[in-house]
Amino acid sequence: MRRLVFGLVVLAACDTATAQPPFPSLPTPRINTVFPMGTKAGPPPEVERFGVVLKLDTEVTITGFDLDEPTGLLFSHPGIKGTYIAPPVDPKKKDPPPKVNQNTPHKFKVTVDSKVPPGTYDLRVVGKWGVSNPRAFVIGDLNDLNEKEANNDVQEAQRIEIGTTVNGIINPPTDVDYTVFAGKKGQRVIVSCLASSIGSKAGPMIEVFDSNMRRLVFNRNYRGSDAVADLTLPADGDYYVRVTQFTHTAGGPDYFYRVSISSAPWIDAVFPPVIEPGKAAQVTLYGRNLPGGQPADGLTVDGRPLEKLAVTITPPNDPTANTNLTSLVRIDPVSALQDGFSYNLKGPGGLSNSVLIYFARDKLTVKTKPNNSPQTAEAITAPSEVAGFLTKRNEKDWYSFEAKKGVPVTIELGAERIGSEGDFSFSIRDGKDPKRDLAGVQDDDNDLLHPFGFYTRSSDPSSYRFVPPEDGKYFIVVGCGESNLSGPKSSYRLRFGQPKPDFRAIVMPYSRFFPTGSSAWQGGKQAYHVWIHRIDGYTGTLAVTVEGLPAGVKAQPLSIGPAARWGILLLDIAPDAKPATTPFTVKVTGTTADDKKLVRSARPASVTWGTQVPDQGIPVVVKLDQSLVIAVRPEKALFSIKADIPNTTLKPAGGKEVKVNGPLIVLKQGDKATVPVKVDWTVPEKPNVALIPEPLLLQQQNSPIAVQVAGQPTKDKPEVIVTLDARTSAVPGSYTIVLRGNTQVQFARDPMSKQKQNLPAEAFSSPIPVLVIPNSLGKITAGPLPNNTLKLGTTTELTVKVERQYDFAGEFTVKFIPAKGATGVTAEDVTIPAGKNEVKLALVTEEEAKPGTIAGTIVVTGTYLGKYKITHEAKVSFNVAKGDKK
Repeated sequence: MRRLVFGLVVLAACDTATAQPPFPSLPTPRINTVFPMGTKAGPPPEVERFGVVLKLDTEVTITGFDLDEPTGLLFSHPGIKGTYIAPPVDPKKKDPPPKVNQNTPHKFKVTVDSKVPPGTYDLRVVGKWGVSNPRAFVIGDLNDLNEKEANNDVQEAQRIEIGTTVNGIINPPTDVDYTVFAGKKGQRVIVSCLASSIGSKAGPMIEVFDSNMRRLVFNRNYRGSDAVADLTLPADGDYYVRVTQFTHTAGGPDYFYRVSISSAPWIDAVFPPVIEPGKAAQVTLYGRNLPGGQPADGLTVDGRPLEKLAVTITPPNDPTANTNLTSLVRIDPVSALQDGFSYNLKGPGGLSNSVLIYFARDKLTVKTKPNNSPQTAEAITAPSEVAGFLTKRNEKDWYSFEAKKGVPVTIELGAERIGSEGDFSFSIRDGKDPKRDLAGVQDDDNDLLHPFGFYTRSSDPSSYRFVPPEDGKYFIVVGCGESNLSGPKSSYRLRFGQPKPDFRAIVMPYSRFFPTGSSAWQGGKQAYHVWIHRIDGYTGTLAVTVEGLPAGVKAQPLSIGPAARWGILLLDIAPDAKPATTPFTVKVTGTTADDKKLVRSARPASVTWGTQVPDQGIPVVVKLDQSLVIAVRPEKALFSIKADIPNTTLKPAGGKEVKVNGPLIVLKQGDKATVPVKVDWTVPEKPNVALIPEPLLLQQQNSPIAVQVAGQPTKDKPEVIVTLDARTSAVPGSYTIVLRGNTQVQFARDPMSKQKQNLPAEAFSSPIPVLVIPNSLGKITAGPLPNNTLKLGTTTELTVKVERQYDFAGEFTVKFIPAKGATGVTAEDVTIPAGKNEVKLALVTEEEAKPGTIAGTIVVTGTYLGKYKITHEAKVSFNVAKGDKK
């Protein structure tokens, strides 16, 4: 189901984000197309012409917007360089050459060190206005050519050799591209066509014909819109490869592709698809042209027989390191929150395609025998992770486990998230009656990291917490909604055990979801989305920090509280910051329930194809990047927004207004605060600015803090009041509020020009840090006492219990305070230890106490975050009576 949804998302984005100008804004470099989309590693090939040896350097042409005065290319690998090729200058003209139009195609010479591993890397343009968004650039190990038009018919087919990659473009929609190669009988040849995996809008179909133009094989939509076909050549002779846009309804410069014809290995699947970190494991590769491979027991992909090959792989030790996911393949949002690493295989005909292998979170068990019924169910114990695949169509896999009444277990099933085909689901069955379903079918996970900026919806089920109703045996039944699927390309991972709370983070340039790079102006701010994926119920507050920034750039503090899904990271650019183009990293830190620190690198991402209609809920096409880059430029920010925290007024729900004491706004649930916010302009027009609070999560009605802006800053009244309302239901924690300011400004690309454009501009406020503290850390109960009676001259123990809230695990002090005028009953203070839930309070009743009723209050105090005293009261009343006579 989800693959269809995502396909429609891609189509929608492509329809609205063709090579038209992007959403109007101040200049920020944006690449639209790169051609060719890759090259071969190592020194360029040489040819001799007229007795002179010439190097055939790779010349790359790039189109886009705001690419004025380019200085070079920046790649995500230091071994790849790109130098700008300036347009030729007429030496007879004395005047300086005119500046190149910002939208004119630019040419660059690319060189690749022979030590650069083959794979897909990020390419960015560096220029006057900053650094662009990344585009894919493939480094291969095959000979690399560009298509030569005309190649639209058999007679015009471009001749190549096996072991060659051709870069091409489908333009116009009816374009047909032919290549021809000579092969020998019995050769198994792989024809692969990269499209969506390198950020193309193309949906190519590849067809292979013999010399009599009899079609032998064809393929499309192998994975995404990539295509892969293979054939064993039936005879010596020429073979023709035909590439077209399926249905011939779309085409253009952004419908590019890379078609490779080789005898290199091709990996279709790896089983198990998950392995334990740092532990050597034997896996089975399923694919074609595998060196030493054997027939794979009748398994096929797209009707083509597969081979299998056992190999040993030693994975990295740290499953959370971002360097693992700096992979050689494209990673879309649905898989971006998993932990894994890339792998490829060397063969006589070259290097295979790269595939992702994922990390298991628990001890791994691999399904080795049929378990398609309750009688053959494979027994598993917690904690464990099982890797399996359906060996037959319409099959279900059964697993059994023993459980204790009331002791919950967490069950997680992943398939699409690890690149598998199929709409997988599971159910939990009664061990005594396997037909009895105890939880219903657990299917699609509709949770989204972001509804259109980072669309993670999956056909995999969400994590499920099962509470056994009694001691005994239970079954987990795994099935696939698409009954025609089976084999290792439809593998799954099943995790079973106790929760392991954790988190992952994604960081993207703030762009309102169209492709953008970095253009940080002096005195301004550069903004980034930081999105948080909470795993197994992780509820901690997260602190975001930055490493590797250039001089003059400082990261503002960002806290993402338990009820927030994301936050806005702001980098302050000093008014005198020097121009720089620098990669940097973002770290996110949290703590576990037992106070252990968790540090995770935020995974950089960017929009591949966006929309010209921002903020309309249209999902955009996004991928993980290999780096995050900031570009500081000497232009001056046009306006700035500052929140005046020291002059903030606190309005407690039941108390007197006070000023904030310090840089932090502390609100109890139900409290309010008013914050002065002021706009300063550097442009003489001083246009009105609309201030918009950036949301903390999708359902703003559930936001822990409601934000209201009273009016717009204007030239005559640049300061407005922003009201913060900590909801009574707010989850306590640290949150960072950011306001976005939108306006229209007069701007000229050339400061000497008198003609200016009216362009939308935006800026961000200084962050408003808010700590929400709870009104209560627990629910308190006291007693009961036998007959609710205290006897004269005795000591009676009163049990005081606390039902803890908000994950508070610290100690409580417990006091008994008699009502005014009440005497004769006292108690020493006691403590409920950290992690405990009750204590005995010794009530001492004096011999001379007056019989009757005595009232008082049990006061229980906890200290939130080691600083804020939270007091709870429970009213009590006892009967005081004479003791029994001896």
